Amino acid sequence: MLVLTFQLENDVRYKPTIVLVHGAFADSSSWNGVVEILEKDGFTVVTAANPLRGVRSDGDDIAGVLSSIKARSFSSAIPMAGR
Repeated sequence: MLVLTFQLENDVRYKPTIVLVHGAFADSSSWNGVVEILEKDGFTVVTAANPLRGVRSDGDDIAGVLSSIKARSFSSAIPMAGR
């Protein structure tokens, strides 16, 4: 049983997709170093482009990114970080 649990935890299908969102005065490439580390650990990472047009508009755009990930993900959680 322990071996099966270990295999599932390390199976990329069961790891959440992590979404990184940039803030003002940056773009998605500002996350490149973080993406490299997370991908080495077997995570799928999405750096969402934030158009910075307004709170509601930007929120709608990011919500669309999250919805598309949720539709094709095995995991129910989508960790998200912004800066």
